[in-house]
Amino acid sequence: MIRQRARRRTVTVLILALGAGFLAWQRVQATRLGYEVETARNRARVLRGRLMSQGMEWEKAVAPAQVARHARTRLRMEPAGPESVRILEAASSSAASGIRVWARSVELLGAVRQGISSLRRPI
Repeated sequence: MIRQRARRRTVTVLILALGAGFLAWQRVQATRLGYEVETARNRARVLRGRLMSQGMEWEKAVAPAQVARHARTRLRMEPAGPESVRILEAASSSAASGIRVWARSVELLGAVRQGISSLRRPI
């Protein structure tokens, strides 16, 4: 009778130890799988970003050809011939100085607008 109880206890302890071992193994595997899933998500995010940037580069490369084709087919435009190109003389110094004065006044106007808008903001 004592041997039977000892065997039952041994079997019970063995079953509990195997169950605990199985649960620990399952937890380790779930954690490992979680890391693998997160790594795959990060890799997919990186690859998606690369794909988007490649797509944008492709669009930039193809855009001039598409514009040219659109101009030829829909707008009936033709490339300009050498006889239609005109060469302009160099701008005179007075015109260049006038442009410089105009650019400075635009900068000054922008600074004044920014100053006024900062005064309107509540403190």
